[in-house]
Amino acid sequence: MTILQLPVPETTAERFRALSEQQQTFVSQLVTDCLSESSSLTQVMDYISFKAAQRGLTPEILQELLSSHP
Repeated sequence: MTILQLPVPETTAERFRALSEQQQTFVSQLVTDCLSESSSLTQVMDYISFKAAQRGLTPEILQELLSSHP
């Protein structure tokens, strides 16, 4: 595996560092999927939606999360 450095805002870096190791691995896999030649953006979005639903995310919870951030 290769380590890749990406420029991101400091707040993004802080949020990433605050994630559990499992969550960081999941984010890393999402980036890999997004940049994969064989995956379209729609496929990646479908994957994210599927995984979120598996973990219990409902439209109501999503709306609550989105409305709580400025």
